[in-house]
Amino acid sequence: MKKVVLSFFSVAAVFVSFGQDASQPQGSWYLGSGDATTLLNIFSAGVEMDATVGYAVVDDIVATLSFNNSNDSTGTELDGTTFEDMSFNLGVQYFMGDYYVGLGLGDPLDDLELGLSVGHYIPFKDVLYIAPQVGLKDLTDTPLIGINIGVGARF
Repeated sequence: MKKVVLSFFSVAAVFVSFGQDASQPQGSWYLGSGDATTLLNIFSAGVEMDATVGYAVVDDIVATLSFNNSNDSTGTELDGTTFEDMSFNLGVQYFMGDYYVGLGLGDPLDDLELGLSVGHYIPFKDVLYIAPQVGLKDLTDTPLIGINIGVGARF
């Protein structure tokens, strides 16, 4: 009898230890506005804003879609950004607590770019968050390493 009780206790302890709440629960929506490291260029070279929408399809797995302007403007005048200047990126992120690993496809219709990223999700002020990350971009051609800080809101 002692072994049976001890077995049930050990199984229950394993389930309780792995039964934690998801850090990114299913059904969460994410709205992002781009890279916060470019905010210092607001008066000199303009700010590149990337609209990002994400959705947690299951617990701790978030699918993302982002649109960005590939036009290299100097920001000294208002230029007409057309649909041809825009590109979009698809991505998926797997969260382990507040840390995540991401896989992205950059501009899949025009010039396919594969990328990897590792980051940290930091919530603050109710729904707002920042997410610093290190990314390896364009793995299919010449790999580029970049650091950015995403800002946005989770609903």
